Amino acid sequence: MSDVRTAPTGPAAAADAGLIHIVIAEDHGVVADGVATMLSFEDDMEVVEIVTSGEDLVASVEEHQPQVALVDVNLIGMDGLAAVREIGVRGLATQTVALTMFTDHDTVTRAVAAGVAGYLPKNVRREELVQAVRAVASGKGFLHPDVTRPFLERVGPLAMHAGLDQLSKREQEVLEQLATGKSTREIAETLGLGDETVKSHLSKLYAKLKATDRVQAVVIAMRHGLVR
Repeated sequence: MSDVRTAPTGPAAAADAGLIHIVIAEDHGVVADGVATMLSFEDDMEVVEIVTSGEDLVASVEEHQPQVALVDVNLIGMDGLAAVREIGVRGLATQTVALTMFTDHDTVTRAVAAGVAGYLPKNVRREELVQAVRAVASGKGFLHPDVTRPFLERVGPLAMHAGLDQLSKREQEVLEQLATGKSTREIAETLGLGDETVKSHLSKLYAKLKATDRVQAVVIAMRHGLVR
């Protein structure tokens, strides 16, 4: 496989079936090595391969069947989002996370439409990267607040669309606060509400969007075109 570097791994770690196996798709060697190093501190994670092109990413996912692939949008040859779509078309179970310098609304929307389960800026902290990997490996989604905030600022009143009920003004406010990574208590303090009132708004918000958590709510809004 061309333009591929296999990350060093320990034999004891490789034998542990409980590991989260990860492929990194990044055409800047320093960045790829930095990401691999950050993940190497985690006992439950192993980077099995580093690739630099979209074609090699698809091939690596087929070969190693990792739980997670960290993917830059810009890669050599086939771009990262085209590779993510191809992984989905082939029915591969690997969950993909966009790890890129682009956090603009259009790129985020294209990435979600391509099928990523998570989206992170490249300046992400190690603990956030680890949190994202664990989340998507367990079947959840993960959008960094730096990504969700610009998106949600462009969410106007959500008109009736695809069977989804309109969000109230207060539900939109709660949704926007969620995007900043605030806890229920912090949202309550910011909006001058009680904790139980915020929880009630969250329940109604998720029910209307047919979502179970923050990430699903944002992704559903994106995929149904509820953005102006």
